[in-house]
Amino acid sequence: MNTIDLAVPATPEYVGLIRSAAAHIAAHADLTIDAIDDLRLAVDEAFAVLIAHRPDSGVVTIKFKIHSERLDIELTGPAGSPPPDKTSFAWTVLSALVHEVSAATSPAGLVTLLLTAKVVASA
Repeated sequence: MNTIDLAVPATPEYVGLIRSAAAHIAAHADLTIDAIDDLRLAVDEAFAVLIAHRPDSGVVTIKFKIHSERLDIELTGPAGSPPPDKTSFAWTVLSALVHEVSAATSPAGLVTLLLTAKVVASA
């Protein structure tokens, strides 16, 4: 397993950076072109969910974990990020774009979204 850590300011200006990083890492994880495009959108949506409350400061940390059969991406929002509404349109979009999505809140109140994209053999 390879792990890549990234931390960016919790502002919309950095969504392009994490989208590009996600696409590049997904390509190295042998995801298909369609899966890479879906993952790029999922990371965008997850980042938006974590910064929706418009934090004045803080960072979003992103941990990419490359396994032989999947790519896990953990995005942790800045302090004060509310837990995602699992009945929202954003959650529906996330669920449609990756194989698995979940959310957790740490004892310190930090919200983490976990996205999993599986490597599927191409035909």
